[in-house]
Amino acid sequence: MPKNLYSLTVPHAGFGLGLRTTHYPDFLACRQPLDWLEIITDNYLVDGGKPLVTLDAIRRDYPLAMHGVALSLGAPAGHDRAYLKKVKALADRIDPLWISDHLCWIGPEPQQLHDLYPLPYTEEAARHLITQIRQVQDVLQRRLVVENVSSYIDFAYSAATEWEFLSHIANEADCSLLVDINNIYVSSVNHGFDPLAYLRGLPAQRIQQFHLAGHSNEGTHIVDTHDHPVAEPVWELYAQACQMFGPVTTMIERDDHIPPLRELIEELDRARGIAAALENEQPRSAYHASALRWAAPLAAQDPGLQAMRQRMATYVLGPANGTEAMAPMVRQAPGVDVPLRLSIYHHAYRARLAEVLADTFEKTVLYMGSDSFTQHARTFAEQNPPLTRSLGRYGASFPAYLAALYPHNPELRELAYLDWDLRSCFDGADAPALDAAAAAADAQQSWLLHTPAIHPSLVLREITSNVVQLWKSIDEDQEVPAPVYRDTPMALAVWRKGLQPHFKTVEGMQAVWLRRLMAGASLSQACGEFEGTEHMPEIAVFGQWLAEWLEDELLSPPPLLQPLAHAAAAEAVS
Repeated sequence: MPKNLYSLTVPHAGFGLGLRTTHYPDFLACRQPLDWLEIITDNYLVDGGKPLVTLDAIRRDYPLAMHGVALSLGAPAGHDRAYLKKVKALADRIDPLWISDHLCWIGPEPQQLHDLYPLPYTEEAARHLITQIRQVQDVLQRRLVVENVSSYIDFAYSAATEWEFLSHIANEADCSLLVDINNIYVSSVNHGFDPLAYLRGLPAQRIQQFHLAGHSNEGTHIVDTHDHPVAEPVWELYAQACQMFGPVTTMIERDDHIPPLRELIEELDRARGIAAALENEQPRSAYHASALRWAAPLAAQDPGLQAMRQRMATYVLGPANGTEAMAPMVRQAPGVDVPLRLSIYHHAYRARLAEVLADTFEKTVLYMGSDSFTQHARTFAEQNPPLTRSLGRYGASFPAYLAALYPHNPELRELAYLDWDLRSCFDGADAPALDAAAAAADAQQSWLLHTPAIHPSLVLREITSNVVQLWKSIDEDQEVPAPVYRDTPMALAVWRKGLQPHFKTVEGMQAVWLRRLMAGASLSQACGEFEGTEHMPEIAVFGQWLAEWLEDELLSPPPLLQPLAHAAAAEAVS
């Protein structure tokens, strides 16, 4: 049975913030004055490395809740079993307060467009969501907490209000609710409904959490940007929610233009104060569960859920003026510019993926210039929609894309690959490394016979430019030299030493050896294969290589020595 099915919600957890990497040092340095933290689930569905080590350290001091952005409950193909297994593994690791995600879809399959797209409020959509939530809860063995999303369009064939639809889903799927107060306000302005009517229509007994966040007011509409402090109308609506529902676990989200932690804590204190001032008031929610009676849709021709999702994806991936197929599906309301509202989703898709690529290819951005990089990144996103629920490895083909655009600038491709390899090994799978002490303790010298002999994080690429000098100049904020090209390629090694990615150039003969070890040979086998050839170095040179490989943690220990290697790694981290 799912966890916490003895009640519809878990106990009030107090007031928290979203955990962001900018604030890692604050949380690791000392205990901060808040009750809990919410993590973005998808940031930690990684194989290993610093993100998980840091998360393990922080969870010792703070209860954590998991909040996902890629479950895609409304996706036509249903939930992704492999993705869900990763979510469950993370939950088993950190034992969260609860797991939440959004009542939306992020792509039609196989594309994953990674925006929180709204669904029509129809009986077909409800049946699909109820089935998916029940199945997800069975896999997670926990009650899911689902969040209302903000929206900029209202589908013409919806047959219920958003709050009626959300309440129906929660009751029928037996899940809990994450009520985003900011999203209610944003959508109320965009669609012209009463936000208090929305709150009054929610099942109080299923509300697990409140979200508070900032937005951008564009005059004719509001965009949910999470890059501003909480706006005054949202604070007022939060006070109304506290009056209606009593004490509810509350947190503040900030995803861009993130201020110092103390500023967010001051903002959180305001939420505490509002809730405390209303603490002794009797909650006055008058909600009573009842069967939803589906109204007649505003549009006579409902194309169906599958067709709607496909048309939306086609519009998002198509030209900016391609609203012909999508516009008839949107409710026409006085003062609503439908093409403008649709363009928010069209722009957001490209902007989101351009940001992801800019984060991965950090030095490439600085070398190219942000305007040029963003232009290419958006075009790449149009031509290469993500195909997985996680964006952590989006952009694998971006270096080759740049190489095709700039065939006479190999340094650009090499710089992009260096960025990619450093990012990939940062949160790649953890693996022990053989150190000198463990090697010396191995009386049988079994490490010479062990396969694989080389650390699995190692990547070798050929380079023909001064890319290392370029990368280091950019990293140190110094004048970037002109590119210099070599007639004879060199090898560039990238690997992870402990929790930190490293790179260095490798001369020809040593690169041959490393490639042979990466192909599965033991050190002893490689010696036998290269004996008597031009690739066999002198004993002194080979000894120097071994010393360097041990120092760089490039060798992998045999099973009998792995406990020693793990102990050495743990001591180094501490």
